[in-house]
Amino acid sequence: MSPKMDRYKRFVVLRDIGKKGLKKIRASKVVVIGIGGLGSISSTKLVTLGIKHLRIVDPDVVDASNLQRQFLYRDQDIGKPKIHLAARRLRPLNPDVTIEPREEQLTEDLVERMVEDMDVVVDGLDRFAPRYILNRACIRKGIPYVFAGALGATGNLTTILPGKTPCLECVYGGVDDTLQPTCHTIGIYPTVLGVVANIQVHEALRIILEQPPRLASQLLFVDLNTLRFDQFPIARHLDCPVCGNQV
Repeated sequence: MSPKMDRYKRFVVLRDIGKKGLKKIRASKVVVIGIGGLGSISSTKLVTLGIKHLRIVDPDVVDASNLQRQFLYRDQDIGKPKIHLAARRLRPLNPDVTIEPREEQLTEDLVERMVEDMDVVVDGLDRFAPRYILNRACIRKGIPYVFAGALGATGNLTTILPGKTPCLECVYGGVDDTLQPTCHTIGIYPTVLGVVANIQVHEALRIILEQPPRLASQLLFVDLNTLRFDQFPIARHLDCPVCGNQV
């Protein structure tokens, strides 16, 4: 193995990866939407895995309250755009990976441009309104979408394969963000973000390797206070406004 490839030698020896799997990883393109608590971790892991291209999308600036859990940012970054700081700190982790930062708000007009040409979409959002926009775009474009959310000491995840599994609105349709608790109101443990984001990346990795993701048609609940991991089967809805006509 060449000195450049020494970086991946602990990876290549894994039976389900090997040189063939590494080649797939090195050719893959992933977008992380939202570079906050979840996205800081998932984007870092994806870079160290050695994917070919990482697109990161976030319109926000750093707030002091972010620093407890969003480790890509520092005190001196408060008030500055997250996306360029994140790109600056991700690039030195692996020069093999192209980092593409986009300082954009997720909207109906821009979403397809955000996900186009990507192999997997990884969710780093914290509200359902933009997630619905993202979910619909992934269904239209046929791009796998790894959903996750975390609050307090709990998290939940599912992997959406367009045309094969329930979409986000089959599982969490009609959620009104204004009626939901947030990390601003009940807080969040940085530790649960680590668990959830790493599972997200592992699901994305399985998709890249053309292996069945473990959370396809499954909903996983994580509770660090009880150390429970509960997994439930979920089904597509015939009347889903997004994917029902594909059943």
